[in-house]
Amino acid sequence: MISKELTALLASNDDDEISPKFDEFDKIIMDNHLKIQRFVFFRELDLVIFVLNNRRIIQRPLSLYPILEHSNEHELNQYQVSDYGIHWSGIDADLSLRGLLLEETVKLAV
Repeated sequence: MISKELTALLASNDDDEISPKFDEFDKIIMDNHLKIQRFVFFRELDLVIFVLNNRRIIQRPLSLYPILEHSNEHELNQYQVSDYGIHWSGIDADLSLRGLLLEETVKLAV
């Protein structure tokens, strides 16, 4: 079922660009210029660590990301950091900083 808002958007003849909607997470990321600085993994510990440019650390089990878990050492070390997250072109995988921060918030709330 398509929402009324989406139906109206699709039906409109407005040629203006659609501007992105930003929420509080986007605002925090932009206002604080947050980025992933470094990615480190420890396969034997089932652990990945994301180091942010504000010196905060986000940890996750490597097994949470099957495409990363099944990649070899070389593929995992071939990553590019962008303003939005981290990308592994050799295995066509992406993780967003926004998603990592949302997961952190959920962990704190539970």
